[in-house]
Amino acid sequence: MKILKIEFTNINSLRGSHEIDFTKEPFISSSLFAITGPTGSGKSTILDVIALAIYGKIPRIPGSRPISKTDIEKFGTILTRNQKEAIARVTYECKHGIFSSQWNISTNRNDKLRDNDMEIFDHQKQELITDKKSEVPDKNEE
Repeated sequence: MKILKIEFTNINSLRGSHEIDFTKEPFISSSLFAITGPTGSGKSTILDVIALAIYGKIPRIPGSRPISKTDIEKFGTILTRNQKEAIARVTYECKHGIFSSQWNISTNRNDKLRDNDMEIFDHQKQELITDKKSEVPDKNEE
């Protein structure tokens, strides 16, 4: 698997939409890069986005099960404070094609968290493979 792009909105302390496109400069002219910055600048958040989008879980949150709205409420993480939705998306290439895997969560009109959703999209066929969050991690591993 080769990660082509990381996109996220309102994850942890990084409010708003962010994108890291590995198919553009400066990444295409260098085979090595480092994720650096002071404490709280979002280094771990980038890794959280990858794990969340592909597997629906974050290794630094206790438990090996996928993240749930209860975990988010309990640990006070993932969804940026005072925001209504969070999205984590990774676009990657493998021997079977180019795919985007996405995790998202939002609040309802009463500001209560809804259950999170996951999906995986095939860019070559231009079709949704599955939007069943229980199937997405296994499809990504395939």
